[in-house]
Amino acid sequence: MPSTKTLVISITAMVVLILGLAYWFIADLDSSLKEEKGITETSAEESDEEIDPARYIDDGENSTLDNGVPTETHFMDTLHGMTHQKVVADKKWTLVEMTDERISNMLATLAKIKGKNEYENYDFYYDTLLQWSNGNFRNSVEVHNRIWRMQGGTIGRAERLMTTEEEKEFVAENF
Repeated sequence: MPSTKTLVISITAMVVLILGLAYWFIADLDSSLKEEKGITETSAEESDEEIDPARYIDDGENSTLDNGVPTETHFMDTLHGMTHQKVVADKKWTLVEMTDERISNMLATLAKIKGKNEYENYDFYYDTLLQWSNGNFRNSVEVHNRIWRMQGGTIGRAERLMTTEEEKEFVAENF
């Protein structure tokens, strides 16, 4: 019969070996899942690269122009930035406060170009803003994700609408 010392050493060695194998298996499984989902270390953590300033919209002052019509890209970016006030998403690079005045100004812009085929997604913008002007923001997740897809989004997909409390906190922190 083996001595107590030999038994303790053997059991300890087996426990360490089992824990090591379990750690290796879990770590390997985690990296496999990340690869399957297309997540890289730089997308999961903050990247050291600077974010392109063109991705940011001003405070909204130029979202509509008195003497002209913004480009569709600018209009889309503004609309996208407005959705961030209503949705929960991992990353939000564009922030534009959603106000009744801004919604009205954007609808006025669309009225200027109605029937002129200026914007490829005119109907989408109009339907969205019309609902918002009536106080219906339930479509914000779908609007956000549609624009996000049109812009080739890979990080920051909207998951759900914010609660009233979350939105109040977001507005207080950002505007």
